[in-house]
Amino acid sequence: MNVQHSHIDRLLNALQRKPVDRVPNFEIIVDNRSTRKLLGMPAEGSSVTSWTVAPQDAVRLARMTGQDAIVCSLTWMAEEGSIESRADADAIVIPDPVDARGSMQACLDAIQGTNLGVVARLTGPLTLTYMAMGPVPIESFMMWLYDDLELVEHLMDMFVDYHLRLIDAISDMPYHLYYIGDDVSSSTGPMISPHHLAELWAPRARRLVQAAKATGKPIIFHCCGMQAPILPYLVKWGVNAVHPIQPVANDIYRMKADWGEHLTLIGNIDAAGVLTSGTPDEVRAEVREHIDRLANDGGYVVCSSHSIVDSIPPENYLAMCDEAARYTPNSACTSELTS
Repeated sequence: MNVQHSHIDRLLNALQRKPVDRVPNFEIIVDNRSTRKLLGMPAEGSSVTSWTVAPQDAVRLARMTGQDAIVCSLTWMAEEGSIESRADADAIVIPDPVDARGSMQACLDAIQGTNLGVVARLTGPLTLTYMAMGPVPIESFMMWLYDDLELVEHLMDMFVDYHLRLIDAISDMPYHLYYIGDDVSSSTGPMISPHHLAELWAPRARRLVQAAKATGKPIIFHCCGMQAPILPYLVKWGVNAVHPIQPVANDIYRMKADWGEHLTLIGNIDAAGVLTSGTPDEVRAEVREHIDRLANDGGYVVCSSHSIVDSIPPENYLAMCDEAARYTPNSACTSELTS
């Protein structure tokens, strides 16, 4: 391993499609297998992730892999499948968003003396709603969408309002960027109709994005599956980057041609393919191809096409990070970063 130093300015520059000293790598979450391996923890034991370890350990993990920021997960979710009526919705105890300041402060304290940044992770209204509606998440939501649209809208508004208040509660703190996740699509298209996408999802997601943008911090927007249906919305709203661009549903090189002037692209190193079943050398070759074809204007960040799930051997994850650090074509990397 020869991963170079971490520096938040590298990631921030990439999100603005500015020159970088090298192409960044960024993972929203590293699951149990690689987290335990990299932190020198026993292979067996209760599950841990880069979100659940202490912030100091998240810093260690980021510095070992050359990632430029740690993630502070601030999302509040209702229990999966718990809402089957308006009475269930009214019985939900909504936490005080001010409580999120403690989690954020712990992360800010942990990065002191490093060049790392902190990412505020939030979740959008569609995912939170379809996972909360029961008795079977997602499936039940699809029925409620037609049986009780008013309840669906009530829940979406409840989740948006909570996260708007959360943004307000932490907006004075010196974190660096937002990651907003909302899995609107499957691998074959949006999970809801174009009408519902425009009338239900878009106005609420826009409010969340606009509130985050008003703090002056850049935004990474996550959506698994096919992203084409939502890209026009994200560009219109001024989102900086999209993640994770799964190859099964997206042609990242076509996306670069069509949307690269407006969006930084994050991901596409296949978690279901080369990262899981390839060799470290094959992973390195995939990283080089992505950098050669996507990073000429600074608008690409190396990342898996989902996250570092437990099917991915730690050595393949490390190979991806190391190749991102060492492979620096002159056309992609022209700026200098100072400690």
